[in-house]
Amino acid sequence: MPTIRLNLLNCIWAIMMKDGLCEFRTRYAVSALFMFALTSLASISMSIGAASLPADLTAALLWVLLFFCAMAGLSRVFVQEEESGTIIALQIYGSGQAVLFGKLLFNIIMLLALTMLIIPLFIIFLNVDIYHWPIFIVALILGDIGIAAASTITAAMVAKTQGKNALFTVLTFPILLPQFLSSISATAKILMNVKPDISDILFMAAYNVVLMIASSILFDYLWYD
Repeated sequence: MPTIRLNLLNCIWAIMMKDGLCEFRTRYAVSALFMFALTSLASISMSIGAASLPADLTAALLWVLLFFCAMAGLSRVFVQEEESGTIIALQIYGSGQAVLFGKLLFNIIMLLALTMLIIPLFIIFLNVDIYHWPIFIVALILGDIGIAAASTITAAMVAKTQGKNALFTVLTFPILLPQFLSSISATAKILMNVKPDISDILFMAAYNVVLMIASSILFDYLWYD
């Protein structure tokens, strides 16, 4: 049977659109992520009442919320391929790099969309003030890209295993920890009306690049295993 390869960029776009259409039909990940975020924010808000939390704790809560929202739905990009038996079709028509970055792009878009929904609710429920909005947005974008990159490669690693959900979280957290701590540090400074150091932002960006390069190298072994 001949192997058909699409242009790399076209293939990345096609895979991202395919995952988007599948998600639009089922709304599995969107529903799981949004409901987890909503119930978590409501629970935290009712627990603390009118009290105000320290900036570092508030920042940690935001990123813990985003992390566990990602854990609730982003693994589906590879798990659903294994469950539906469509993984072979991807191997025929797309290279490993195209599949990885197509899935990664979909996860980034999903997480950024979720963040846009969470931030207004986070501000309202926890009664926080956000300073330095441009830097805050940059920190959110870089943090989301890091979560999506770590989630995508670990989703590929656990797709064929038993106990996928538990393994997914256990493997993702150590990979993401340096990025996670930098995101919390930068967000805490913003909530205290202090501009984060440029080193925090540069570290987040550099870590994302290194993570994507490492994922790209590792994914070839997973994809052609």
